[in-house]
Amino acid sequence: MSEVNIKVEIAGSIFPLKVDSTDEQNIKEAVNLINTKLGEFERNYPVKDKKDVLSMVMLQLVSQLYKQANTAERELSDLKQLFASVEEMLQQHVQDINKLTE
Repeated sequence: MSEVNIKVEIAGSIFPLKVDSTDEQNIKEAVNLINTKLGEFERNYPVKDKKDVLSMVMLQLVSQLYKQANTAERELSDLKQLFASVEEMLQQHVQDINKLTE
């Protein structure tokens, strides 16, 4: 993987970054999301300090991330249970077939 140097702007500040070229698009999309959320908070709440707005955006985005992670974890657990049940049924089916052929 090759690294690329990019500059991103968040809340009016520019940050130089060195990232894997495969991550560049994801980072740019994350920056766009952060800046969009910043604009929404600035329009909807009377907060003047950029640091406070950034904190509110961070809280919102991280809480959404945790919610999605928990949902994915539950879904994975459900899938594991489903696969275990299917495997058990298949094993029982194989045993039944073996009994018939004996």
